[in-house]
Amino acid sequence: MALTLPHAFSRLSLFHQNSQITPITHSLRLKTTWRHPNTRYAPLLATAQPLTEGVVTKKGKQESYAEAQATGRYIPMSANKARRVVDQIRGRSYEESLMILELMPYRACDPVLKLVYSAAANASKNMGLNEASLIVSRAEVNEGPTRKKVRPQARGRAHPIRRRTCHITVVMKDTSL
Repeated sequence: MALTLPHAFSRLSLFHQNSQITPITHSLRLKTTWRHPNTRYAPLLATAQPLTEGVVTKKGKQESYAEAQATGRYIPMSANKARRVVDQIRGRSYEESLMILELMPYRACDPVLKLVYSAAANASKNMGLNEASLIVSRAEVNEGPTRKKVRPQARGRAHPIRRRTCHITVVMKDTSL
């Protein structure tokens, strides 16, 4: 029998009701992962992650005050090819990631470079942060929709062609705060 997350927390609070230790349930954020309705084997999960940065409001949501992001959607490239580039800049400073992206010989560097520029511009213009103290805190690549075409072959056959797309998200964080 699997326990749901709120039921598990209620059992935990009943367990610690008489003791000195109380569970910290107000500092947990529930993150639900989305699954496509046609996928059969990926269940919808809820995972609890502790909050490490930002300000927690009354509703338990996190407002991050030192992060700026840029998202590129429907980029005509395979997600695996874009991940190869994004993995190189994750966790690095703004200037260092610019140098890496300008010198790498991959086609995925151009849209990722534009997104890093855009995220830094969002941080400086909208939030007033210094570009010299920014780091790439989170960078992720997700698969987008796939356009499917057919290529004619000999003897009346047809082979499929899949034109893959991806969504890239770059989040910059200020290290001076």
